[in-house]
Amino acid sequence: MEPAIQLRQLSKSFGEIEALKGIDLEIQEGEFIALIGPSGCGKTTLLRHVLSLETASSGEILIGGETPERVRRKNKLGIVFQRAALVPSRTSLQNVQMTLDITGVKTPLTPSGLLEKFGLGAFKAHYPHQLSGGMQQRVNIAAAMVHNPPFLMMDEPFGALDEMTREFMCEFLGEVLIDHPKTTILVTHSIDEAVMLADRVVILAPRPGRISTIVEVGFPRPRKRELKTKPSFAEKVLEVRRLLYEVENL
Repeated sequence: MEPAIQLRQLSKSFGEIEALKGIDLEIQEGEFIALIGPSGCGKTTLLRHVLSLETASSGEILIGGETPERVRRKNKLGIVFQRAALVPSRTSLQNVQMTLDITGVKTPLTPSGLLEKFGLGAFKAHYPHQLSGGMQQRVNIAAAMVHNPPFLMMDEPFGALDEMTREFMCEFLGEVLIDHPKTTILVTHSIDEAVMLADRVVILAPRPGRISTIVEVGFPRPRKRELKTKPSFAEKVLEVRRLLYEVENL
């Protein structure tokens, strides 16, 4: 089967600085990949290439057999950043509706129905400043998914949240993706978050950014927060942490 996303010898230089070098990665349809590594290893730069926000110095990326720019123009990408990109003067419902207004995509999903599913049925008429950080990010994810894109890209989506809210959001996102499967790439600094969510954790080494190791996670879904209390979860986190420490010492 043709991979959903292919990165072939992707390299990027900013002047004399090599940000990425020789990235080869294949991601299957519906697979969840987490990118993790030390600061400066090129995690966000790599994601920006997949989003067609950066142009590679060499190599190529194919998403569903097409270039990232073409896929983005077809509104096949859902994008979630660390800070909820909500319009302050619009309600939760109106913020999610904006995606459909902008893309013109028709799907069986509706802003109202999605917010109900996201546990925000009573907050549809609330403005961003009336919502907690976790609620704002749920609205943000709903806005990224309401047009039902096959690909979801996330850059530290829970980085601004407290630990307990992050745990809830990881569990919540995992459940959402069971109901609405998407090929997903997550950039994160959190090992726990990567292991909780991903099918595979891709560890990047810095200077220049390159793939060091890929770890298969292997836990069945759905994954509840209670998984974090299991020895098997702690062992997997320790495995990733050891590999990450090795990368930092390269």
